[in-house]
Amino acid sequence: MKFKRMLAWIIDYNLYGLPAIVYAIIFRKITETQGLNPLYAIIFVILVLSYPVIFVFRDVIFKGRSIAKRILNLQVIDNETNALPSKQKLVIRNLFFFIYPVDAIILIVTKKSIGDTATNTTIIKK
Repeated sequence: MKFKRMLAWIIDYNLYGLPAIVYAIIFRKITETQGLNPLYAIIFVILVLSYPVIFVFRDVIFKGRSIAKRILNLQVIDNETNALPSKQKLVIRNLFFFIYPVDAIILIVTKKSIGDTATNTTIIKK
């Protein structure tokens, strides 16, 4: 289960950052040929800044199952109710992605992420 959780995180991490990466490549080509256009720069900044927001809200947007969790048949549940956690819990558990190296080590050692411990949630096979 740890492997699936980590794989889901890696897939989500790369998937949600993909639009910014693609746009960065396009933006670079445009600026090389046409020079710097403020509109393209603003769009790029918006994409880059939206990435962490989307990553933090990914389980809220997709009702406890981010895109990668859906692919891997995983679901976030509240340990007390065995149901979908509140939106607040889903956001709080995902805020720990900012310290993902530490969270990954803790997940490997304890089989529970910092976010799951803080919000009393877990991930199950769906």
